[in-house]
Amino acid sequence: MLPLWLKSADKITNNINIVTMNQTASTQVTFEDIRAILKETAEQRKQFEAQHAKNIAEYEEQRKKESAEAEKRREEYDKRAAEADKRREEYDKRREKEYAEWHARWKEVSKEIGGISNNNGYFAEEYFINALQKKKTFAGIRYDYVDPNMKYRLGNVQDEFDIVMFNGSSIAIIEVKYRVQLDFLTTLTTQKVQNFRTLFPAYAKHKIYLGIASMSFNKKVIMGAKQLGIGMLKPQGDTLECDTEHIKAY
Repeated sequence: MLPLWLKSADKITNNINIVTMNQTASTQVTFEDIRAILKETAEQRKQFEAQHAKNIAEYEEQRKKESAEAEKRREEYDKRAAEADKRREEYDKRREKEYAEWHARWKEVSKEIGGISNNNGYFAEEYFINALQKKKTFAGIRYDYVDPNMKYRLGNVQDEFDIVMFNGSSIAIIEVKYRVQLDFLTTLTTQKVQNFRTLFPAYAKHKIYLGIASMSFNKKVIMGAKQLGIGMLKPQGDTLECDTEHIKAY
C-alpha cells in the first residue's frame, strides 16, 4: 500500500493531466494551482509521518510492556523452581539421614541377635523400604511413589503387600523375606497378583512387575525366580543389588 504522501504525488500528476486536457475548455494551468496541490501533498505527508511516528512509539511501548511482563513471569518461575529444589534437597537429606539411621540400627540389631529372628525380618523390611523410597527405580522403570505395608480388604478378599511402587502405567510389588522359600515364588505370581487386581481395580490396566527382596538367595530360589520372571533384590555393601534382567510383566 502506498503511503499517503505518495498517493498525493500521484494526485498531483493526475490533476495536472486533467487540467492540461481541459485547456481546450479555456482552463489554464497556473502556478497557483500547482502550488496548492503541492501544499496539500506536503500537509498529507506531514500527517502521515506524524501518524507513523505515533504508531512506532505505541508499538515500542507495547513491546517494552510485554517484555517486562515476560521477565516478571520468568523471575517468578525461577523463584518457584528454586524453592522446589530447596524442598527436594531438604527432603533427600532427611530421607538419607533416616536411611542411614535405620541401616545402622539394623546392622547393630543383627549383630546382637546373631541369627534369624522376627527382628531381623523387621529391620530387613525397613532396609528395603528405605532403599527403594530413595531410589524409586526397579527393573529400569522409574516410579512416582512407594507405598510400604499396604493392607486392604474387599469382601472376602484381603491381603498385605510389603512394598508397592506406582507410576502411570506400571506397578511393582516387592515382597521382603529374610529367607525365601521356593514355594513362595508361586504364591507371589498367582495369589498375590490376583488379590492385588481384585483389591485395586483402578490399576487393572497397569502392568505388574514382581520382586523378592532378601538378605540372601539359594540356588533353587534363584533358578525359580528367573523362570517365573521375578526380580531379586539384596544388600551389597551400602548399596542395593537388583537382578532383574529376566523380569516379565504380569
